[in-house]
Amino acid sequence: MFRKTLLGTLLPVALVANACEGSNGPAAGARIPTFEGSIDLRIGEVDGEDPYLLTWVPAVATDPDGRVIVVDQGSRQVRVFDAKGRFLFHFGGPGEGPGEMEWPPCCVGFAPDGRLWVRERFRYHGFRLADGGARYEEGLARHTGHRAAPVTFDSIGRLVDLGSIMVGGKLVGARFHMGPGTAVDTVQIGTVEEQLTGQAWFIEGRMMTLVEQPFGPRWLVAHGPGGAWGVAGSSEYSVTLHQPDGNTLHIDGPPGPGPALTASERDSAQADLDDQLEGLSGDPPFGVPDHKPPIAEIFFDRGGRLWVEKTGVRGDEMREADVYDEGMLVARYRWPRHVDLGHLPWVTGSALYGTTRDELDVVRVVRVQFEPARSN
Repeated sequence: MFRKTLLGTLLPVALVANACEGSNGPAAGARIPTFEGSIDLRIGEVDGEDPYLLTWVPAVATDPDGRVIVVDQGSRQVRVFDAKGRFLFHFGGPGEGPGEMEWPPCCVGFAPDGRLWVRERFRYHGFRLADGGARYEEGLARHTGHRAAPVTFDSIGRLVDLGSIMVGGKLVGARFHMGPGTAVDTVQIGTVEEQLTGQAWFIEGRMMTLVEQPFGPRWLVAHGPGGAWGVAGSSEYSVTLHQPDGNTLHIDGPPGPGPALTASERDSAQADLDDQLEGLSGDPPFGVPDHKPPIAEIFFDRGGRLWVEKTGVRGDEMREADVYDEGMLVARYRWPRHVDLGHLPWVTGSALYGTTRDELDVVRVVRVQFEPARSN
């Protein structure tokens, strides 16, 4: 019996080439261009027409025409809006037929041939988008069940599924490169110990309980276009990039911990930890830390650049990320903190897409448009 289940984390490893200011980053004293974002589009209403009433939106994407593609889990639909937020059409919906969703869809992404692939629990569905709708073309069985993660393709166009394999009696994260028919190329991408950074299992009889360290380190994973992927332990600003050609890059940012916890954050974290430990025997290998991890998240934009989001101070109105191209720090981006990117950030060269919730708990998809900061 499980009281909590481990959310399938993934990905690890490797080395070569530092990229931080003063090393492989810009020359000492060079100014890094900074861009600030503001919301210029909102999709979603309190009431009105069904297409604008959103439930839970796990993923947003855009196509080359600027159309906004929204996954709505409550309806099991994929809804398509134009660049100004006007509803165009939807597809999917509950069912077991071709192109229908037996389970709520979680994730979307475009293949090199232009098709949109939609992922649900056990299958991928391939659609060809047109002006007035979507045509279902192909379905693929998933190699393994796993949590939400970007739909990506490797350097030769194979769809990359994500899941776990058994190694020495333990579950280890893996990437499954899906070829023709049932051919699968499996890449092991981490150990159980790495994936459980900042977590501890308590086993009592048949019950297994996972305890997570509040404000503790996390195992961060990013999957990029063309087969790139990256991994980091959030306890230090250090990211390993796996490039599509098989080479690896290692990015080291500023040393040191993240922001110190405030007194109220520390009290809240201790209460959270005490609540998790209630009824369990034994002590976890961690307590409440004095500082937050220096990095909050890593992800790729559609151009293959890596974004390293830094952990903010409580009360900050903006988030900030360092952006790397081929291991070189090239820019910094800031956007409103209340915009939730979820597990599947979708970022283009000039815009970022996410969701917000207002005081009435109304979900809206938003576009954040970036402009050069005035101080540049």
